[in-house]
Amino acid sequence: MRSNTMWMGTLLAVMLGSAGCGEECVDSFDCRDKGTASEGQAWACVEEKCTQVAINNNTGGDDAGTQTDAGTSTDAGTEADAGTETDAGTEPEPNPDPCESATYDPKLGTLQLQTGYVADESAAVSGLANSGHIVVTPGPTYSLYAVVGGSVQSSEAPVVYSLGTWPQVELGAAPLFDVLAPADRGTTPGWIASALVTDGQHLLTGYMRPSGGIAPAAGAVGVHDLTASDASTYLPAPNILYAGAAPGLFLTVSDGLGTVSEGRSVYALKTGAAPFTALKVGTFPENNNGGGAISVSSNGVAMLSYLASSDGRYHGHAVAPAVMDQALDTGTPFAVADAPEAFSFLGPVSAMGDGVAVLRGGDTPPDFAFTDVSRFPFTVTNAGASVTVGAPESVLVFPNQCTLVTTMVPMGSDLLVKVQDKNGARLVRIRDAR
Repeated sequence: MRSNTMWMGTLLAVMLGSAGCGEECVDSFDCRDKGTASEGQAWACVEEKCTQVAINNNTGGDDAGTQTDAGTSTDAGTEADAGTETDAGTEPEPNPDPCESATYDPKLGTLQLQTGYVADESAAVSGLANSGHIVVTPGPTYSLYAVVGGSVQSSEAPVVYSLGTWPQVELGAAPLFDVLAPADRGTTPGWIASALVTDGQHLLTGYMRPSGGIAPAAGAVGVHDLTASDASTYLPAPNILYAGAAPGLFLTVSDGLGTVSEGRSVYALKTGAAPFTALKVGTFPENNNGGGAISVSSNGVAMLSYLASSDGRYHGHAVAPAVMDQALDTGTPFAVADAPEAFSFLGPVSAMGDGVAVLRGGDTPPDFAFTDVSRFPFTVTNAGASVTVGAPESVLVFPNQCTLVTTMVPMGSDLLVKVQDKNGARLVRIRDAR
């Protein structure tokens, strides 16, 4: 829809996704670091290259896009034909944009909340146009933080700001700390913020070079103590793509972490005691195009994912708590693909209580044909050694593409979604009321 095309490039920049080493992209989500496309165009993956394609907003059909009579030299040159009102007025008017006349809820816009779920507080979002990274600390008081800068839409180096406590969301007057390690500050521009998560006591930030940039495998994480803002520890994390967290633990999808560097894998950083301990805990199938998003549910299930070469989609697997604990205790990694597969996806995912919420839909810009946000519940049995993935439960349904979901993060057992439409961007808290 025309109402969404102007900021669709920003949506692409915050969507989850990564391409493999042999090509620039697999689908349009892999073009997230290309910035906002030119007006009237959108990024698409064409022959494994990120390419700007024209958006056809004229829905009047082939006749509306051609001017047969006016373009012929004979016809256009006759006074009678060129000057008649009948001929000049035959071009049909473009169909009106349905998003202009749609009904918008103050919180959810055109999104439809499903039975059993409640939209609680909402807050307007300002000053975060160039950030897709927001995190909420564990309750009962929810503190919010965001990365500002460090995207292809911004030339500013990435820094972390406080957003206050929910629902009084307001960008802080000054940044709290730098995402970049001291050695990378003031260097050649191009560092992209890739992660912002919390284990309850610390924030972990991540950054890397975008595809096609200088030293594309470079990257690092910063661990920042929330009780002492000047206490930050930076560790190498080459090509870090995603991060997740649980109490006393951070997880990354990267080519290494700290002194451990064993290729694209799942790495863990234990933060329960100083010094922090890094180790490799999970491996991906050999025929994958890259690791994917991480989410840890409230009952300890780690949803880990990878981009499959067979279908170009991310496949999420539910790793049982005991399997993760064993890898953390013994240092012997588990195979991610051996865990039960939960779903395949292309959009954002987020923990939501004892399950994971997934944005589902298509992958073709500018209107991605999103269908719904669904929650997949996880049931843990056998003393934490087994996990069962339940059937998806719709939380939000898209009757159209006039309001889109651009970010999802956990807020306790609830889900905080960032929605955007012609009325602006806002954060909305979604609660399971059952």
